Amino acid sequence: MNWSRTTTDRWRWLVPVALVLAPVGVVSSNPAVVLCAVVCVGVAAFARASPEPTPALACERRFEERDDGTVGVSLRVTNDGDGPLPDVRVVDGIPADCTVVDGTPELTCSLAAGASRTLQYRVESPESTRRFDDPFVVVADRAGRVELDARVDAGANRLGSSRPLPDAEPVALRPPTGGPPGPLTGTESGEGLAFHSVREYRRGDPLARVDWSRLARTGDLSTVTFRAERAPTVVLVVDARPAASVARAADATPARAHAVDAARTLVTGLADAQVGLAVVGSGVSWTPPGTGRTHHARLRRELDTDPALVAPPEGPDPDLESVASTLRARAPADAQVCLLTPLCDDEVATLARRLDAGGTPVSVVSPDPTTVDGPGTQLAHLERGARVRDLRRAGVPVLDWREGDAREAFARSGWSR
Repeated sequence: MNWSRTTTDRWRWLVPVALVLAPVGVVSSNPAVVLCAVVCVGVAAFARASPEPTPALACERRFEERDDGTVGVSLRVTNDGDGPLPDVRVVDGIPADCTVVDGTPELTCSLAAGASRTLQYRVESPESTRRFDDPFVVVADRAGRVELDARVDAGANRLGSSRPLPDAEPVALRPPTGGPPGPLTGTESGEGLAFHSVREYRRGDPLARVDWSRLARTGDLSTVTFRAERAPTVVLVVDARPAASVARAADATPARAHAVDAARTLVTGLADAQVGLAVVGSGVSWTPPGTGRTHHARLRRELDTDPALVAPPEGPDPDLESVASTLRARAPADAQVCLLTPLCDDEVATLARRLDAGGTPVSVVSPDPTTVDGPGTQLAHLERGARVRDLRRAGVPVLDWREGDAREAFARSGWSR
């Protein structure tokens, strides 16, 4: 690397000051003034005698994504040279649109030969990939008369390896009480627009809720209450079992990948809902429902890095009866399930019916990986079609699509609103 050298001339005023103070002190017979002149000369001599640093620095940056939607950044700075570096200042090259939420990307220290120091801070997880610049390093001698600065390669410089979530129109699944996702009317009173009841006035009730017409008519002071509004809860269940790792051809996109793209679309399409995620592979990985940018970043990371979605799990398929029990235990009581599966076996169709019959509303999003090129594939196509019809007859909505991406499928089927 090329170090830029700068002479600060920080102590250049000392010699002229000493030349003025010395004769003044001698003429006035003032020892203090003479002593000040001697000190100035001594400091100037020390600055001149301080050896110029010869930096040999190495930097190593690491990223660690965390469950709270932030990314921990650590930058290790090591003195690989033979001599000490008395004054080292480091500023990491964070992108302008990355927000630091904890710690600081700056470090000031001294480094003995072979010594290391690490600065740590956290930034918000970006929606897409961000590139970090190399850290800016300034090394100075003991007196600060000479400074050397350079950008030092830190290795890892890309944050947010997962793909950004797609822009999607709002999607309407089947909510627990009917209507599209969004603020739902509950049975309890609270903040809302739908009328709930009239009760006796209580001290502290807002005047806007007082039933003035009833007061004028009967003389009774009462308060109007409304039904509370709540956001729906949707759990996306991605079928990543070995049985779901199918495609139309060896070089075609697997149905599992189409299901993941549909899940990514639903994360943004269900913006008014609390969205959770369950990936069914050899077991069940679980991300509890939530909302907001930080939660969306966590869902995006899980969809891009979950081992069962990166590569088909080895071993037998899990017992879907235990999967159903796990989902019921973990999902909130008012949650609905969106099952993303190619519906290539009877077990997953049974799982959808069992959850729906147990009181958890279920919708199915199913990319079709079957073909009709031969007797065997045509039979698989017919069996899958029968599963789709059976689910629909049981009252389970099924989005069945063969062509295009998930957003186009939602729009064609009328699930986008």
